[in-house]
Amino acid sequence: MSFSPDGKTIASASFDRTVKLWDISGKLLKTLNGHSGSVNSVSFSPDGKTIASASSDSTVKLWDISGKLLKTLKGDSGFVFSVSFSPDGKTIASASSDSTVILWDLDLDNLLTSGCNWLNNYLVIHPDVLADLKACQTTAIKKEAAPALVTQGEELARNQDINLAVAKFRQALEWNPSLKFDPQAKAKQLAKASALVEKGESLVQAGNLDGAVANFQQALQLDPSLDFQPKAKAFSLLVEQGASLIAEDKFKEALAAYTNAQQLDPKVKISAGSWNNLCWEGSLQKQAADVMVACEQAVKLAPKDGNIRDSRGLARALTGDYQGAIADFKAYIAQADNKDWKAQRESWVKDLKAGKNPITDDELKRLSNL
Repeated sequence: MSFSPDGKTIASASFDRTVKLWDISGKLLKTLNGHSGSVNSVSFSPDGKTIASASSDSTVKLWDISGKLLKTLKGDSGFVFSVSFSPDGKTIASASSDSTVILWDLDLDNLLTSGCNWLNNYLVIHPDVLADLKACQTTAIKKEAAPALVTQGEELARNQDINLAVAKFRQALEWNPSLKFDPQAKAKQLAKASALVEKGESLVQAGNLDGAVANFQQALQLDPSLDFQPKAKAFSLLVEQGASLIAEDKFKEALAAYTNAQQLDPKVKISAGSWNNLCWEGSLQKQAADVMVACEQAVKLAPKDGNIRDSRGLARALTGDYQGAIADFKAYIAQADNKDWKAQRESWVKDLKAGKNPITDDELKRLSNL
């Protein structure tokens, strides 16, 4: 049993799993239900506002004076036989049959500080969470989190959400007044830069490369943080476009995209693999004549690659260049590890030497299914 600090209330612990509150005349005021084992000890906090109960269910429970359960403290592995508040009410000690005494910190200010410190790195890069945790909003952490707000605002501006971007920028300036920029002007500038990039990408698709590069250059002037070079970006988009066109069996268009890319920036080379893919896929679809340029480019870049020579050999056989095809297939045979594929090319060479084209429609279909 335990008296409240003012001596007007008695709390009793019972084997029936309850805590009961009584006035000093013996009148039952409240029954606290919640434990699943016998209650072995009960204690009032020094201010009389909280009651702690220790139970054989291995928990300590905290209640307010009205009987509302505030918190269940779990940590003991045995029956909890005794519980007691420290004189300042900020710590609880619990004694258990597991041969331990556990000290529980009830200082909410300390707990908040510890929690905020533990979350510090997370809050710095998640300012939206920090905005909701008022207790963690120190001047220092808000200043640290301001750049993340700026980054969020920049992304919103680039997605044309100017109003929300401005709100993020203003909050960043509030959290770190040393930042110097105009929220409205910055949002509009980034939005315009993003629009110019999108327009440039569309112009690449339409084949207007000069217009695309000009738009990319203007975008960089407005937003220097954009991570690209105008010509390099157009080049990359053309190569991506070419790869997509190959997948759609639009081989002439793919060749045009690769050719435009190469002319745009001769210093940057389209990979041998990209040219070879166009050569092989186009040949399988009986458009070898249309993609022969791609075959030659692939071999030029990787003349010792047997697989690339094999692709050009296929194209040469389909276009009637039997001697060229024989030379390419022999180069493949010299490097091949797969016995079946090697034997197949040897058979092709034999037919080609006899003046017979082994690359029939059935053979192309079989190759397409590999």
